[in-house]
Amino acid sequence: MKREYLLAIGVMTGNSLDAADVVLSKIDRNLIIEDVCTHSKTSSKALSFFLHKLREVINSCKGDMDRSVQSFDDLRLLEPHAYLDELTGQHESPITFAVVVAAYMEFVATAIAELRAKAKNQTDGKDYDAIDIIGFHGQTCAHYPPAIAKTKDRHAVYTVQIGNGQQLADVTGIPVVYDFRSDDLMNAGEAAPVATVHHQHLAMQARKKGVFPLAFCNAGNTGNISIISTVAGSAAVKVTGWDTAPFNNYPDKLMQAECGETCDYDGRMGTQGTIHIGLLRLLFERAVVTKNKDNYLLLPPPKSSDPEWYVLLPELLGTAPIAGEVLSLADRIRTAEYFAVYAFVHSLCLLADDITMPEHFALCGGGWKNPVCRSHFTGILKAEPGNPELPEHAALFTALRKRIGGVPVIFPSSQVGFDGTAMEARIFADAAVCRIMGVPFTRPETTGVKSDTICGVLCFPGGDNTRVTPVLADWISAFNTVATPGIKSADPRWNRAVAGWSQRTP
Repeated sequence: MKREYLLAIGVMTGNSLDAADVVLSKIDRNLIIEDVCTHSKTSSKALSFFLHKLREVINSCKGDMDRSVQSFDDLRLLEPHAYLDELTGQHESPITFAVVVAAYMEFVATAIAELRAKAKNQTDGKDYDAIDIIGFHGQTCAHYPPAIAKTKDRHAVYTVQIGNGQQLADVTGIPVVYDFRSDDLMNAGEAAPVATVHHQHLAMQARKKGVFPLAFCNAGNTGNISIISTVAGSAAVKVTGWDTAPFNNYPDKLMQAECGETCDYDGRMGTQGTIHIGLLRLLFERAVVTKNKDNYLLLPPPKSSDPEWYVLLPELLGTAPIAGEVLSLADRIRTAEYFAVYAFVHSLCLLADDITMPEHFALCGGGWKNPVCRSHFTGILKAEPGNPELPEHAALFTALRKRIGGVPVIFPSSQVGFDGTAMEARIFADAAVCRIMGVPFTRPETTGVKSDTICGVLCFPGGDNTRVTPVLADWISAFNTVATPGIKSADPRWNRAVAGWSQRTP
């Protein structure tokens, strides 16, 4: 009997630049999703080092990729030698843009191969060799959407993800959908967050279990929220979402710089500290500043953020005092963790008044592994002692709790059947299937795009559209799936909507 679902792999490398998360899911024509297997592959220190350098260059060149490539190649990065040897296998071999992207693509392909082997070992392996489609996000290196550019002029906005989807299709022998954000930006959207429609698909499954309205609260390097609810006085489903603020970003950087650890494992450092209200105020007022000097936390949704805006304040780094006191690392970590959650809750206050505030909150993403963050999220929503508020936010938080109505129900997303650590990767498995079906993946209410938008470029191994599984061939025929028009002079190693894209459209 022929399968009634696609086997889809989703791949995500996030802003932390430290790992590739991959997931294998079954997705049927009703967009019912069931995870088969998940995997995370840690990046080498060498690859992370050069990706950070590459991101710095792309941002300094304001998303102009031709100039970025030349500028990166001109750096002649020859230190540290250990990283060079690790990345290229050759001592003092030139590190170019092409070399870094090739290493990144090899890393992604290896993560996919390891996932497939794991799935075969953990299951009966009956059909997990016949993967139908891969959804590949690529590595975000810059983001300058309309809300930050203060214009919808297509000449002024850009988003940059590196990663060659065609190369990935050729290496794996599996069709790939990639470059999901460009279509939204080209249609006057923010190109983020793209998680919201995926979360709606999950919420419709959770609704059958009596969990609705529902907010998915994702905690990665950046936090984001998706709210699937109803319009007040109506049964119509309303979907909205936005990036909240930095989440793991500040605690991770402090731990890396001062302890040589990648993060505050299990909140061990944060647990030893106390919240400093003065530092909390500085973080809220100055730590997330857009290129236009706006406080991102106060901007209304739809909105999306960029790690380049996350300011490492000297008071946070411990190089400047607050009220004459230089804070201990433990206090700075605890306050940074509290700020991540505080900003998340504050962003809930931005939900439009006509949307029913959910009382169910599903936690997903690695940031919630930290018990300090989980505890404070619950504590703020329930107004428990030990969760201080800035005086100017007291009325907002009181009104928020009143809108929630009852006691908020906070639980890991796995409780409704979805592994929270695979959430971001699964987004792109879902997005790839939606691309095959012609289902829009961004909407005006989620990204501010002008109209519902189908996202992603579809490519086949060797460019041959017959190199597909029989199941995918049936879907392509049933949904009249067509390829995405290209952009003249577009380089396949990055997405379409980079700076200057509007001058290269056919």
